Amino acid sequence: MKDYSKYFVLAGRLVIGGLFLYASINKIFDPAGFASSIRNYMILPPEWSNVAALILPWIEVIAGAFLIVGVQIKPSALLTTGMLALFFVAIVYAFSVGLDIDCGCFSTKPDSPGRVGIYHIIRDGTLFLVSFFVLAADKGDFGLSGLVK
Repeated sequence: MKDYSKYFVLAGRLVIGGLFLYASINKIFDPAGFASSIRNYMILPPEWSNVAALILPWIEVIAGAFLIVGVQIKPSALLTTGMLALFFVAIVYAFSVGLDIDCGCFSTKPDSPGRVGIYHIIRDGTLFLVSFFVLAADKGDFGLSGLVK
């Protein structure tokens, strides 16, 4: 029987990597808007939101690009899995306390249609599981790391 798991890992890497790259675009070009989205969650001290808004999108870019290209796959998957766990907790918190805010996931616009809800909890939970699968199951197939030794 042929082992197809490496293809599922590759698909997971491409999905998570692509989503992280896509999610970082508006945040990089509008750090003030992203800082506002972070403040809306009322989790971090307000003065930390600017620092987080400047650093987090670049971590998303690097981790996403590394997953797509196949460089440092395990550390990149660990980063995306950790970030998705934090995002999941933040969204569950916002939903549970009834915050009527945009999730800040893919847009920095305050009037975007992405209000935190059950959909966001299911989406982020699923993405967490996919990222965790990549972290746990990756063996370096289809990556540049395996070519350069």
